[in-house]
Amino acid sequence: MKYHEELEMEKEKLCRLVGEALKNGTPIIQDEAVMAQNRKVDTLVVRIQREKIQYKKNQQER
Repeated sequence: MKYHEELEMEKEKLCRLVGEALKNGTPIIQDEAVMAQNRKVDTLVVRIQREKIQYKKNQQER
């Protein structure tokens, strides 16, 4: 599960960006940095889910 640490770091960065946007009164959906970081987090979540599915498949084949 190599992506978990990276996911935690990216989620923290996303939270900071959201906080800054809210502090500045910028709608989150209009903040490109927030949206780009959100896509990055989403990509990591998908990778982790795929990794879990592959792990389960490998366990069942044994």
